[in-house]
Amino acid sequence: MYKVLLVDDELLDLEGLQRFMNWEGLGMEVCAAASSGFEALEVLESQAVDIMVTDIRMPIMSGMELARRALELNPKLKIIFVSGYEDFQYAKQAISMSASGYVLKPVDDADMRRSLEEVRETLDREQEHSHLERYFSESEPLLRRELFMQLLDGNPDEAKMLPLLQRVGIYWSDTRLYTALLEPDDMSWKLNGYSDGAKAEIENMLETAIERYCAEEQIQACRTERFHYALILEEHVDRARLRRLIQQAVAGTPLTVTIGVGPAVSHLRELRNSFRQARNALGLKLFLGKGKLILHSDARGPISASVKDLDSILQSLFAAMSSYRLVDVDDCNEELFVWVGNMETKLEIYQLFLHIVSRLDAYLHTINEDFYELLGLERKHLNILYDLETIDDMKSWLRRRMFELSERLQRKRQGKKRKLVEEIQAYIEEHLEHNVMLRDAANHFSFSPNHLGQIFYEETGVYFSDYVGLRRLERVKVLLGDPKLKVYEAANRVGYKNLSHFSKQFKEFYGVSPGDYRRHL
Repeated sequence: MYKVLLVDDELLDLEGLQRFMNWEGLGMEVCAAASSGFEALEVLESQAVDIMVTDIRMPIMSGMELARRALELNPKLKIIFVSGYEDFQYAKQAISMSASGYVLKPVDDADMRRSLEEVRETLDREQEHSHLERYFSESEPLLRRELFMQLLDGNPDEAKMLPLLQRVGIYWSDTRLYTALLEPDDMSWKLNGYSDGAKAEIENMLETAIERYCAEEQIQACRTERFHYALILEEHVDRARLRRLIQQAVAGTPLTVTIGVGPAVSHLRELRNSFRQARNALGLKLFLGKGKLILHSDARGPISASVKDLDSILQSLFAAMSSYRLVDVDDCNEELFVWVGNMETKLEIYQLFLHIVSRLDAYLHTINEDFYELLGLERKHLNILYDLETIDDMKSWLRRRMFELSERLQRKRQGKKRKLVEEIQAYIEEHLEHNVMLRDAANHFSFSPNHLGQIFYEETGVYFSDYVGLRRLERVKVLLGDPKLKVYEAANRVGYKNLSHFSKQFKEFYGVSPGDYRRHL
């Protein structure tokens, strides 16, 4: 409902306008009526007003002077002037002040209604534009990440992509580019023993340091996963600056980070190849060590091939485990141990197993799970791996752990989804009086909007927005049974700000208007 302030020193005119105009039907509400310009200014200073209807000729402070001072307080205020025919010379001044309407006395209801409807349409357009601007502003981080991922994992159309990149503040000169992938080392065990608050603080320090350094060095960066950061750099940015990032990112924390670097390419569409090689380079830390810069060219032949094969096997294994495909889990386990069989010493195999567990724990964190909590293990229990005497013993141990994880994830998923949907429904009920949006619910429950929307639809068979609309209508239907509430008040309690939009939705769903429904109760 738009708030309207009426101003007229003629009390009868003021009362008539307030009483006989169908404000509710216009989607408006008279929040105050003032008999002088000074009284009107007090109202404007104390509350939000959308529309002011004022007489031009008033003693001491004229309507024109009131309008000038009112616009200083609220430049977005819409003003409709009312005056007698003999004061029509004021119209020129009103036009110069961008008046929203000009109505002659004696006021004709139809003329006033037309002016108010025009103002309402203007306010609706401005509100819609404001909502869109706010939506784009809130969506910018998500859009930035989506564009990054299209560049690194997709096949982008450069002509279409460049304007979108510029919109979210990503610029490059006409030069060759290369990519890098930054990953903290051994996050799963290095923060063991820290409280949840301390862990969150360290993670925030890491993210802030990376973002600040990249902004200072004009390096485009984006977090792709919880602890992975993708970088896109111009070719002239030398590797020494990335080595400094390795030091600065972890300053004040117990962490180290490793960066894998891909080759430079000439076109945006080739960045995916650079990023693939940056990911492969990052995998070389299993052999070359952590806390350093690893170039795509640092390893050739058997080592590079082994890393690529291992990464592929682990990705397939994790995917099979999380989706409860036990036959595939077993197959991946067999593949992994064919690869392990080529290693020469028990220490190498032990280090490899720690690497696999670390990768698995990092993967589980991306789905809000923890390796040790799921299995009820402490980190010291991993010493059993070094006590196992044969590769078959190790294979059997890992196979059991993977099966157990898969079973537990499946059970948790089945119970968690139902519980989550119930919590989402409760959240909707609590916030019906506001404009409940999927992205707000997703932020509240720490999910992406797409993922949360998919879970809600899978469990209920109804899209999130449709469910919200249905609950709002059901709630307002109950409220209409209270004769003390006006129709617009009932609608406003469940988040409908536009009365005509509410009436249209109500009639489309129930077949009658809200007023007709109430009359038949």
